[in-house]
Order: sequence, then C-alpha cells, then structure tokens
Amino acid sequence: MQVRDQLDKLLRIQGIVEKSRAARRVERDAPGRLEEIESRFRERNAEYVAVKERYDALDADQRKRAGDLEELEEHKTKYMDDLMQVQNQREYAAMLKEIDTVKAQISENEEAILTDLEEIEEVKGDLSSHEEHIQEERERVKNESAEVEAEAGAARKTIAELEEERREAEAELPRSLVATVKRLEAGRQGVFLSKAVDGVCQSCYVRVRPQVFQEIKLATKLHSCSNCKRLLYHEPTVRPETAGEGDQPGAQPGAHPVEVVDGGAV
Repeated sequence: MQVRDQLDKLLRIQGIVEKSRAARRVERDAPGRLEEIESRFRERNAEYVAVKERYDALDADQRKRAGDLEELEEHKTKYMDDLMQVQNQREYAAMLKEIDTVKAQISENEEAILTDLEEIEEVKGDLSSHEEHIQEERERVKNESAEVEAEAGAARKTIAELEEERREAEAELPRSLVATVKRLEAGRQGVFLSKAVDGVCQSCYVRVRPQVFQEIKLATKLHSCSNCKRLLYHEPTVRPETAGEGDQPGAQPGAHPVEVVDGGAV
C-alpha cells in the first residue's frame, strides 16, 4: 500500500476517532443530563407539594372544627335545657359557667373556621396554578428525558458502527502502524495526526527539517513530529481538493513499506 493511501486511511481513522469521542461524550453525559432534568422537576414539584399540603391541612382543620362546632352547639342546647331543671342557686351558677365555656369555645371555632375558609380560598387559587404548571412540567420532563435517552441510544449505535468501520480500516494497515496510532491516540487526547504547513507541525508548532518536509509533501515516507510525536501529513497531497490552500501538492509517490520511526523518516 502506498504511503499516500495509508495517510488517507489514517485521516479516515482520525475522523472516526473524533466522531466516536463526540458520541461517547453524549453517552457519558446522558445520566447527568437526566439527573438535571429530574432535579429541576423535584424543585418545582416540592413547591407544588408544599402548597398542596397547606391546602390539605387547612381543609382538614376546617372540617374538624366544623365537627367540633356541631358538638358544641349540641352541648350548648343541652346545657340550656338543663338550666331550666336546676334546683338551687349553686347549680344554676355552675350551669351558667358551663354555658359560658361552651359559648367561648363556639366563638373560638367559628373564628378559626372563618380564618381557615379565607386562607383556603387564597391557597386554592395558588394550588390551581401550581397544578397546571406541574402538569406542564411533567410533560416537559417526559419529553426532555425521552430526547436525552434517544440521543444516548443513537450515540451507542454510532459508537458500534464507528468501531466496526475502524476495524475495517485498521485491517488494511500494518500492525506496527496501528499500534503506533493507538499509543499516540491514548497519549495525545485522541489526536494522532497533525498537518505540516510551511514546514511546521500545526499541533506543537515545531519546525521539521526541510528534507523531512519535502518527503512529507511527496508522501514518500511517513514521518512523526520530533516534538509531539504525532504523524505528519501534507493536506494538499492527501487531499488534492485542498490544493492552493498553503503548500502545493508534491509528485505522485511510489509504493513503500511503512515502519514508523518517531521523530524521523521511514
């Protein structure tokens, strides 16, 4: 396989790496995005729950006091009837005291019921608004979560397809070159290739020797940068459509076996 063809496959693999890393970020970030969506819903739902609990508490208190009031009215009626049956002044005074106590309790419950009813009306409007918003939020969370899960699923599918595509591309390259690529990929954040423009590595901006740059332009040998160790290529040579952007392409290369030597020629 010609050096130029090998560079073409390396560029293809580099593109696969970049796409794969992007897809893996989507897959990796999915749980955090889902948690963020759920957290936002929990905050909104907590507001709704607080209003609902206040409404339920007021309603329960109003109902209990209404029941108590009914019992107190019955006691008052009984005491009034009993008042007519007393035999002496002492019993009459005691009965009046019971009646006064019941009246005070009735008055207290009536005031509390009125207060509850007023606040219930206020809270009811707030509750209705929260119920509407929380329903909208539930629907939004459902849709956003489904979207994130769909993106994660698509990313996993993309990763599998890219891995297969990469295996096919690597199968056509020498094992030593594939090993070098993987080592550089691991140590250079996935970027194992670098353009050489005007004799300068575009990743670390270290200048290569003129003879080396000429061989890179002609794609007669595969070189790596003496500094960052990335494999170097001349874009107009391996991508003729870019000719005119920087250096002009070199002559057509011949077939050469490839054995990568870091910082030097093959």
